[in-house]
Amino acid sequence: MSRTFTIEKSENHVEGGHFVSSVPYNAAKKAARRVFKEDKTKRDQLRFTLRETTADSAKKEFHYVATKHVLPEPRIIKRGDVEIKVTVEYKIKSAC
Repeated sequence: MSRTFTIEKSENHVEGGHFVSSVPYNAAKKAARRVFKEDKTKRDQLRFTLRETTADSAKKEFHYVATKHVLPEPRIIKRGDVEIKVTVEYKIKSAC
């Protein structure tokens, strides 16, 4: 079952978005990318809160700490004829 989430608040004041995933953790990984992308201070660690927006849900909030790691060597992922070069990895921890 797909659930939807949005960024309720973050340390760098990024809000909104629409992240679809079956579990909050995977949505947090997607949201972390956006939070870091819009961060003007270029920090390595940020806190943010996701809120579930799925219809008929309890609208529960989930708190996370995201850390950005630049990979020493780019990772190449092949999907059909397309190669994707991954240079950054995001680590997510729950911040109850």
